[in-house]
Amino acid sequence: MKEENTKSRKRWIYYAILGICALLLIAGIVLTVYFVTESGNNMANNPPIEGPDVPGDPSGPSEPEQPEEPDEPSGGEEAVRFAAPIDCDSYSVVYGEIYENGTLGWWYRHKAVDFDAAAGTEVRAMADGTVEEVSFSTETGNLITVDHGNGLKTTYRFVEPIDGLEAGDRVSKGEKIGEVATAYGIEAFQGEHLHLEIMLAGDYVDPTDYLEPVLSEK
Repeated sequence: MKEENTKSRKRWIYYAILGICALLLIAGIVLTVYFVTESGNNMANNPPIEGPDVPGDPSGPSEPEQPEEPDEPSGGEEAVRFAAPIDCDSYSVVYGEIYENGTLGWWYRHKAVDFDAAAGTEVRAMADGTVEEVSFSTETGNLITVDHGNGLKTTYRFVEPIDGLEAGDRVSKGEKIGEVATAYGIEAFQGEHLHLEIMLAGDYVDPTDYLEPVLSEK
């Protein structure tokens, strides 16, 4: 008798648990339906307010003005804007050439143009701008970088900057900013020369695109 009572009690507990679970499931379904219905009603009665910050809103602000395109050479007026950086009308190493560095014994693609020139030859700013950097290095060569605005920068390497030249100085087209240095560092075996790099919007570009209109006027 005692064993039967125990089994009966266990069955009752089992059925009670099943009943509670069923009630919880039904309650969950009812609540879910209620909240989904209320959310839909709120969206219908109170649609989102569109404003200037909502994409696709016709009452929002007009398209932002596009920034000015970086300067690119085109001849004509560009030949007036730019000046030759050195009194030399030919290149000893051109842009993109597969080039052997005789000092290091390395081969690499040249991302600049070189002008053979005697030490002491005047180096001039190619255009109006602001000196961004004056750096001194016995290995990679002293350099001067000038920012001309609109993403255009020129770098003159293996030079001796003029006394007092420093970052932040304003320079004008054709103004002397340095002199060709005696050969040294990683291009010592190349002899004295001006190494000229031009960057546009952070990328190296061919300096001859800017130099040819100038040199053709000479």
